Amino acid sequence: MGVAILICDKVITEAETKNKTLVSTFNTIQAKSFPCVHPALSVFVALTNAAGEKTVHLVFSIGQEKIIKVGGKVKFDNPNQTVELVFNLLKVPFKVPGLYSFEVFADDDYIFESRFNVIQIER
Repeated sequence: MGVAILICDKVITEAETKNKTLVSTFNTIQAKSFPCVHPALSVFVALTNAAGEKTVHLVFSIGQEKIIKVGGKVKFDNPNQTVELVFNLLKVPFKVPGLYSFEVFADDDYIFESRFNVIQIER
C-alpha cells in the first residue's frame, strides 16, 4: 500500500535516527523554453502492508512515454512496517510542458502515483 509520494528539492536523512527532512516540496516546475532539464530533484516514497522482498520501481513519465525508471530490491520485515525510499534524480529531462507523473510499482504491480505540472512561463 502506498502511503506517500512527495517531490522536493532534496531529502536530508539524519545519520543516527534515519529520520528524514524533505526540503522544498513542489508540484509544479516552470521553464522558459522546451526542451529543458531540471538539474536535480528528489522523490520521497513511503510504502507499507507488504512482507518479504519486493522489487520496487519509480517510473517517471508523461502520458504513455516512460522517461526514467529506477529502483531495486526492498525488504519488508512485516506488513506493519513502513519503508521509506528516497530517489535522487539528476538532469531530469522535460521535452514539452504538460502533466507528468511518478508512478510506483512493486513486483510490477501498480501501487500509486503523484502527478505534477510542468509549465512554460514568459521570458
